[in-house]
Amino acid sequence: MRLFGLPTRSLIGFACPLACLLIGMMLGALQRSALQAAENDTQIGKRAPEWELVNLEAGKTHSNQFKGKVQVLNFWATWCPPCRAEIPHFKELAETYKDRNVVFVGISLDQSLGPVKRFHRTEKMNYPLLMGNGDLVQAFGGFSAIPQTFVIDAEGRIHKQFSGLVQKKDLQEVLEKLAKPKPKGSA
Repeated sequence: MRLFGLPTRSLIGFACPLACLLIGMMLGALQRSALQAAENDTQIGKRAPEWELVNLEAGKTHSNQFKGKVQVLNFWATWCPPCRAEIPHFKELAETYKDRNVVFVGISLDQSLGPVKRFHRTEKMNYPLLMGNGDLVQAFGGFSAIPQTFVIDAEGRIHKQFSGLVQKKDLQEVLEKLAKPKPKGSA
């Protein structure tokens, strides 16, 4: 018997190993997701690390400048499509929550400053962009993929970590719990 012009035995001999490989890859991806979630959970409730990083606008920025504020720290890079995709939502939320004791900070993991400066100019960023490094990644528990977004509460503890593209509604839900109430007279 022939299927697609090939003997059935040849097709079965090819399809079975391929199916096993695909199933193995799917199980591996699920396991990695579960491990990543478990790694994320180990950071929750811990005091956020202190840092000092190069700011694209003015010299250096130290984490203590944001003391007492809810911080959204987004580790990203200009070459990362999911990172770029979530930035419009971050800009919108940064504007929405600016009067509610929330600050957004982009921490670029690009190798050089040039692409980040161009991106900053082109995208008209409304929150600071800083240049991160491997030491800071390790201080935040080490992660192997970006984007990574940490929400730090006003007491300086890691409240939430998002791995991968953050959905606007998910981040907004967390911020509503942590942000100060809306000022009177605002919509």
